[in-house]
Amino acid sequence: MIPTGATFGPVAFMAAWAAGLAFTLPLAVRWKVAKRGYQMLGGAASALLMIYPAIRSWWAAAGLLLLVVAVLRSGRREYSPLILPGAILVLFSSALTVGWMAAVAAAAALGGITSTMLLGHWFLVDPTLPRWAVRRLDLMAGAGLVLSLAAGWLNGAAPYDGGALGWALAALALVSTALVVGTWFALGETGYSGVMAATGLSYLGVVTVAGVVFLNHLI
Repeated sequence: MIPTGATFGPVAFMAAWAAGLAFTLPLAVRWKVAKRGYQMLGGAASALLMIYPAIRSWWAAAGLLLLVVAVLRSGRREYSPLILPGAILVLFSSALTVGWMAAVAAAAALGGITSTMLLGHWFLVDPTLPRWAVRRLDLMAGAGLVLSLAAGWLNGAAPYDGGALGWALAALALVSTALVVGTWFALGETGYSGVMAATGLSYLGVVTVAGVVFLNHLI
């Protein structure tokens, strides 16, 4: 049964964020844009987000265990197949509370924008890396943002009553959209400044997209 009108409490919110980040980790590695170091960095960040959900949910705890093993084994191989099963378990713990549509949308939005920011920092070290990888993650963040807004509206959880929370959500959604679009176009600029601008915009996007996802399922 899919919950309707469900809210994102701290456990479901952090679980969706951690799962989204874990889902996007193998992409840069499989695209041969980044290697073990990126997987270890992102895996550690995802594991930190999973700690609180793991305390409250056995599903999240099992996912965290798989992710930790994957990060520890990442020194032996470029891609650990344990990351995806771990991410699915953590996402399942979030979906049990808010439903699959809301959980998947939140994971795509939060994981996409966070990975855009992380991989953008990777590109600052080596600006010659192909930028299409960051653009794909940015596109994922944009799609997740739209789906998250739709999920909140369909579930009747979003504050669309025109009150203060409704206006705050609208403002955050507009700013988040502008940041995601700005990141896309900044990556089209040649030179080091384009990557710097995209990374900075995605950094701000992490904050605003998180606000959209949380407010969108507040009541």
